[in-house]
Amino acid sequence: ACHRGDPMSDETPNVTKTRLIVVSGLSGSGKSVALRTLEDLDYYCVDNLPSALMPAFVRAVSEDAGDLHPRLAVGVDVRNRADDLNRLPGILAGLAEVGIAYELVFLDTRDDVLIKRYSETRRRHPLSGDKLGLADAIALERKLMRQVAAIADRVIDTSELNVHQLRRLVIAELGMKTGSL
Repeated sequence: ACHRGDPMSDETPNVTKTRLIVVSGLSGSGKSVALRTLEDLDYYCVDNLPSALMPAFVRAVSEDAGDLHPRLAVGVDVRNRADDLNRLPGILAGLAEVGIAYELVFLDTRDDVLIKRYSETRRRHPLSGDKLGLADAIALERKLMRQVAAIADRVIDTSELNVHQLRRLVIAELGMKTGSL
């Protein structure tokens, strides 16, 4: 996995130890499980933060809290406005320029599994409604999230993972890099 940003940079000494994991992906793919797991690993987590607010969030939490929250995680998904999603690559590049090491993790799942998960939980897909059925909502979300998936450092297919397996994978692959376990 790629870690962007130079954590040894002298330009911004207050945030050089900050590590940011951006968790994105399709609705129903396990983003909430991943964020809760990172929170258990002592990450300061925010879900559904508009991409445009990400630099201010990172600055506020890492500078104001000093070393209290060097590990941050942000959930970004289709609930963000389309222009926010389109600006994400530039926003992440800007964070890297000031020394914030980040990793963008995209959770993907096959359509048939997403449909099954939604029918089991009886939750509503964020894009479905009176005019759009579940399969069409998933197809639209896949299209809207294509650019985010394309710039991901890591894409994890959660189609064959249950909640416990996904949690173990997050701990093993993302949590161990922090030295917190």
